[in-house]
Amino acid sequence: MWYNEQLVKSKHSQNPKFSLCCRKGKVQLPKLPEPPEFLRHLLFDYESPESKNFLSQIRTYNMMFASTSPGAKYDSSFNNGKGPPTVRIQGQFCHRIGSMLPRDGEPPTFGQLYIYGTENEIQNQIQGVR
Repeated sequence: MWYNEQLVKSKHSQNPKFSLCCRKGKVQLPKLPEPPEFLRHLLFDYESPESKNFLSQIRTYNMMFASTSPGAKYDSSFNNGKGPPTVRIQGQFCHRIGSMLPRDGEPPTFGQLYIYGTENEIQNQIQGVR
C-alpha cells in the first residue's frame, strides 16, 4: 500500500493503519531476515564496483530465473526520455510459458533452462538474456 492510502484517522501517526492489506493492523508480518553478507554487499554497498554492476543488471539476473515471460499489449508511446521509462498495459495481463523444449537449433530460454540438460546451464542462461 502507498503511504497516502492509509486510514484517514492515522494520517500523521508513527504507526499508520491500512484496511485493505492488513485488516486495520490485525495482520502483522514478521520482518524479513537479514540477507547473507555477500548479497547484502551487492544490494546495499552502492559505492563498490560489484554492487554498481549488480544493481545495474538486476532485472537481467531476475529474468535469468524466470520461468515465464509477461504477455500484454504494451504502450510506451508516451515515453519522451524525461523520466524513468513507463509502461502502460492495455487489456488483460498474462504469463506466457511456451514449450518446455527449445526449437531445433535455438538455445533454451526461460523455463527451458532448468529442464534442458545440466551440462551447460550457466552458458545457456547467459545466452538466454543476450
